Parts: sequence; structure tokens; C-alpha cells
Amino acid sequence: MKTKLLPIVAVLSAMAFTAQADNTNTNAYVTDSYGNIVVDSWGSCTRSINWTPETAIASCEKKKSATTPDNTKAIVADKPKKTCATKVNNDIKDNGLRGYAIDSDGDVVRDSWGACVRTIEWTEATEIAHCEGKEEPVVVVEEVVIVAPEPVVVAPVIVAPVTPIAKPKPAPQPTIAHLREFFDTNSAKLKPSAHAELDAYAEFLTAYPNQKVTITGHTDSRGEASYNQQLSEKRAKAVKAYLVNKGIDASRMETHGAGETQPIADNKTREGRAQNRRVEIELIK
Repeated sequence: MKTKLLPIVAVLSAMAFTAQADNTNTNAYVTDSYGNIVVDSWGSCTRSINWTPETAIASCEKKKSATTPDNTKAIVADKPKKTCATKVNNDIKDNGLRGYAIDSDGDVVRDSWGACVRTIEWTEATEIAHCEGKEEPVVVVEEVVIVAPEPVVVAPVIVAPVTPIAKPKPAPQPTIAHLREFFDTNSAKLKPSAHAELDAYAEFLTAYPNQKVTITGHTDSRGEASYNQQLSEKRAKAVKAYLVNKGIDASRMETHGAGETQPIADNKTREGRAQNRRVEIELIK
């Protein structure tokens, strides 16, 4: 209950209160028509333009501990005692088994002795323990603890990068390759036995696309020198044509003929002459 304040005898200003000066020097403060010093809502005396420290009134200048002026008292009425009767609820709720008579609120009807009124359908199976003076059965609720399954950690499958297997480059050819016994006597036609060795050289030139070569044809000493010169040139061109057919750019190959001027074996023997009927491929540095 809220505290009720009794009316104060004197009617106070909404913005200021009054206090009796403790001496006659009131020119330093604002006074009302009764000569009382006007006090503001904080309990402080209202100074005038004539106020100086010498004219100050000690009781006006001391700090107030409360906002209520000194000449006013708040009268608080006695708080009335609350006398409310506490209602004790002794109602017994029906269990829905129709063993007792119930009222409109769903409570069991009691007789003048406080006993529950049974119906003709009452049995021990439908009874309410509290109605029969028995202790209510304690229902134990079994706590079910649900354990969350542990997360299954699947290890990531790390796939190693597949490194492509580079095709090995053929072994570098010698500076000068001597392709011997590629031609019959007086012929610029390549023998079938020469194809395997020329194929290997074509692979070499494919692996090194910036490499250029010089192809020089040679003959043995039989026949005229001028004829042998032309024959050697034809043999060089026959080798170039074979390599072009294998995909080698013709601009990478130069052809020359040396005739019979540069033998590497004795022309007096059959074996020597076969060695001199050759083609040399030289790498251009």
C-alpha cells in the first residue's frame, strides 16, 4: 500500500520554500512579504544581488542533507494493518475415473464431514488416495539420458598427383653420323637396310626441333670424278627426302656432295669401296 502524506499546514510555493532568518541582515537574500527568506526546492536560501560573503547567513550557507526545507515537516500517516484472510484450498481434483461426484469446477464433492462423495461406479481401481485418507502414490519418473553418438571422423582421401611420364628423349647423336653402306654401286636409291637407322635419326630431330643439320653425300673412286660429284649430291638429297617424309622440316637440312674426294676406306678393296659409298649428317652448331 502506498504511504499517504497528510497536507502541510502552510501553502508552499511550487518553486521555492521559506525559512526564518537567524539575524536581521536579510538584504543579501530574497524575502517574501512576511520577511521570510525564500528557499528553493533544494533547501538553499535564494541570494540577492546584495549578497557578499560578509553578509552571508551561516544557517543559509550550510549544506542541506535533504531536499525538504528546514521549516517543513512531512507528516506520514500510519500505515493501516492489512488483515486479509488467507484462503486454504482443500479442493481435490477428480481423476476422471467417475468414482466420485464432481462439481462444475471439476472438484470432488465433499459432504459436511469433509468426506468425498462416492458414485455407484466407485471401486478401489477408481479411488483417489487423498479422498480415502491414503498417501498419494509417488510416481518415479525415470530419467532418460540421451547420449549423442560420437561423430564418425572420416579421414580424407589424399590422392597423390599423377605425374605424367615424359617420353624420354633419344640419346644425342654424334656430331657427325656416318651412314654407311646405304647405297649400291652407281645408285642413289636407299637400301631397305638404311631405313631403321634413318628412322632413329628422324626421332632425334623431332625431339630437338631447333637443331639443324648438313647432309653430305660421298662415292667411291670408280667412274669419272664429275659423275661421282653428281651422284654424291643425289645421295644426300635422297636422305633428306626420307627425313622430310618422316616429318622433319626441309628448311632444317642442307645438302652437299663431296664426290670421291673424301674417302674413309681403301677404294682398292670391295669392303673399302662400300664404306666410301656413304652419307654423313653433321649437326650445325
